Amino acid sequence: MGPELGVPLTGRIAAPSMLRFAETQRDRVLRRVARGCASATVVLALGALAGFAFEIRSLASLNPDFSPMKPNSAFAVLALSYAVFVLVAPARQHSRAGWARLAALFALAIASATLAERVFSWELGIDELVFRDPWPNPGATPGRPAGVSSLAIAMLAIALLLALRGLAYTGAQALAIAAACIGGLALIGYVFGARALYAFKSYSQVGPSSAFSLLLLSIGTLAGMPDRGITGLALANSIGGALTRRLVPVAFGAPLLLASLAQLASQRGIVRPELAMALFVVATIAVLGAVILRTAHSIHRLDEIRSRSEALLRESSSRVRHLAAIVAAAESAIVSFDSLGRVVTWNPRAEQLLGRRATDAIGRHASEVFALDRERKLPGLLEEVVRSAEVRRLELDFQTPRGRRVEGVLTLSPLVDRERHTVGACAVLEENRDTSAERARADREA
Repeated sequence: MGPELGVPLTGRIAAPSMLRFAETQRDRVLRRVARGCASATVVLALGALAGFAFEIRSLASLNPDFSPMKPNSAFAVLALSYAVFVLVAPARQHSRAGWARLAALFALAIASATLAERVFSWELGIDELVFRDPWPNPGATPGRPAGVSSLAIAMLAIALLLALRGLAYTGAQALAIAAACIGGLALIGYVFGARALYAFKSYSQVGPSSAFSLLLLSIGTLAGMPDRGITGLALANSIGGALTRRLVPVAFGAPLLLASLAQLASQRGIVRPELAMALFVVATIAVLGAVILRTAHSIHRLDEIRSRSEALLRESSSRVRHLAAIVAAAESAIVSFDSLGRVVTWNPRAEQLLGRRATDAIGRHASEVFALDRERKLPGLLEEVVRSAEVRRLELDFQTPRGRRVEGVLTLSPLVDRERHTVGACAVLEENRDTSAERARADREA
């Protein structure tokens, strides 16, 4: 085998294709996640509508003790689910995108009308337009969704409108995250029995079906924009992406979970409210501090690896420059070829012996610039060296384009990478010293 090259050429070719494969797999997984979330919200919304149609509360609310999803919210959720399906379609048609935008506008109109009713005390007659509400909350308008549910639906509708138009991806994702916080906060309230987290007034409650739908639609919307904005940063294969994936869930989830536990402990009489608040603050600081320290340790290790890599790179660059200087000062003509027989390097001695400048030789095939023997064996011999990875020698007696006669021995050696794959060949032409000395004397006498 021949000398080993310091750079793994085959790895440099394979890495980009593997990266594209990973991105394709990631996009497929995210599309499945988005479709699954949209499908689940369709089931919840249809169940709510069936519950109102047949007056079955468990269908409309998942639990007879909690507030149901109102019909207007169910219709808006169905419209937003369709928009999510279109958003993650591999090849959207313009007609389908148009229908998806209309669906998002429909959901936005319902949410805006409901918010206007609450803010301005209007009665637009849309709350029981399709179904009568058999389970109105005391003091509430029958059939009217909670204000925060309508606000979250409006934010999701705007987010999907922006995403379908390809505009302001970061703003769209921020709106989706805000809607997810509303749904997630209500779900935490239901899990831990913290009524204040889902009942913002005594009569205005976000039902579990609505909370699940808001959270799932938010996840589906974010999954539909995997390479842009906040989601693109969170999924990036970089230090920033790793930090986002590690810190953001803890920063959002830990305070919510700890606050819910503290409130639950206070409501159950386990601790006093003042002690519960103090424990919440201490636990939050401890959790966030531990995560930050662990992340800082990981970054420190990465920085050490980077420093060592830079030192190795500087050392390798120094070696390459040293080898280049040796090749440039060599008394033999040294030429290297790639696996296709094209010239890669051409040292100054090769310029003198072969009568051709490096700029004219590099990049051209050996048969064009290196046909030295009368029998034209060299190009075929070069291919044999690359194929068999064995050293070959050839005695030469030729005349350069400038009329100079050269006698010597040409040695062809294979070049291999770190994986022992042949990536080219090196040709070293050593001129006969006696003949070269006689010619030098003749040149001086002339």
